[in-house]
Amino acid sequence: MSSRIFRFAPLGLILAAATGCQQQATVKVGAPYTCHQATGPITIDGKLDEPAWKDAETITTFYPLDPAKTTQTTPTVFRMLWDKQNLYVAFECTDDDVWSYSNKADDELWNGDVGEFFIKPSTQKRPYYEFVTAPNGAQYDGRYSSRGAGGFNRFKGWNAHAKIATKIDGTDGNGDDDDRGYVIEMAVPMKAFAQDGLPADGTVWTFGAFRYDYSKSFEQPLLMMSIPESKSGFHYYEGYGKLIFKGKK
Repeated sequence: MSSRIFRFAPLGLILAAATGCQQQATVKVGAPYTCHQATGPITIDGKLDEPAWKDAETITTFYPLDPAKTTQTTPTVFRMLWDKQNLYVAFECTDDDVWSYSNKADDELWNGDVGEFFIKPSTQKRPYYEFVTAPNGAQYDGRYSSRGAGGFNRFKGWNAHAKIATKIDGTDGNGDDDDRGYVIEMAVPMKAFAQDGLPADGTVWTFGAFRYDYSKSFEQPLLMMSIPESKSGFHYYEGYGKLIFKGKK
């Protein structure tokens, strides 16, 4: 079982104190995630200080996937917003040992610390999407025509042209110091999903948020997920949570 002692506040609390941001209600376990339409512009700079982010629901409950018998998770806050141009996604990841595996796009970034999210526009059709982002801002993205059609090597050529910014509170790759964590902020153009249909007010998709956390503080990497159960890793879309797009009031 992995073991970790935290000597610092979760990164989300630090940012909230710094920006005066009042967080939206945390999504209850098993409840659908309401993705609110952004009420104003969002600058992708890794700061999450725009008023629009105050309207985003938060997911803070993450479950361990591996090691299978551990109950340990690392504090994580996940948010989403949308408008007609973009799907906005943010991770706040507490991490005392930040490490990006590579700075190359479409590399095997999950060999180091990453935040990941998968999104599936239809439960009746096979295609789904994966976005993997390292603390240094490198990203792998892929559109899978089906789970059986081939994975990373076949679909890494697909590009959503997402705009990404990250902020690291600490030093990337230095195992001799204690870091505090990192933030990922991105805007995925809605046109990237056009092949499978674009959302509107009331549209329902499914999704999952995930993390790989490599650290000097435990014996093996910690894999975490926003869904309570997975029978086949992060690609187990049968377990993804419901995502409801909600328009402006």
